[in-house]
Amino acid sequence: MSIRALHTAVYDALCSFPQADQLKSLAHAHVRNQLADHLTGVLHHDGWVQRDEAAEEKATAPAATATPAGPTGRVAQLLDAIRTARGRWTTVTAFRFYRDHLSDLNHIPNTQLRAVARGDLRDLAAWGHLLRHEEPGRQYYTLKTRKDATS
Repeated sequence: MSIRALHTAVYDALCSFPQADQLKSLAHAHVRNQLADHLTGVLHHDGWVQRDEAAEEKATAPAATATPAGPTGRVAQLLDAIRTARGRWTTVTAFRFYRDHLSDLNHIPNTQLRAVARGDLRDLAAWGHLLRHEEPGRQYYTLKTRKDATS
């Protein structure tokens, strides 16, 4: 098994960890990637796997048709709604948007859908699309504007 294949297997195992659904933000993906790098390095150092230089170079070479990173699917629809409606967005606001506008989420129980909405708002803030605001006993998000980016 090449070191790249092992890295992929370790990363996939970390993604299938029971709490992985709560760790979907970009920062958590970066941590999982670093952990997978570390674990594969340790296994290589201990002689469990041989380094395949050609496969690693091919895997780390930039793709000619790389797609731009950004929200897709449900999160993109939420961001579009936030851009249209503006104002303060809370978990409840995002939850209601999902219930009212995305029929493919109707099979998800309310408690889980609230957690999805909370995570999506957190991810959009982590990616730089939203600003997180905190008040005593409450947090909400607003759309990040160019004016916010300069301050």
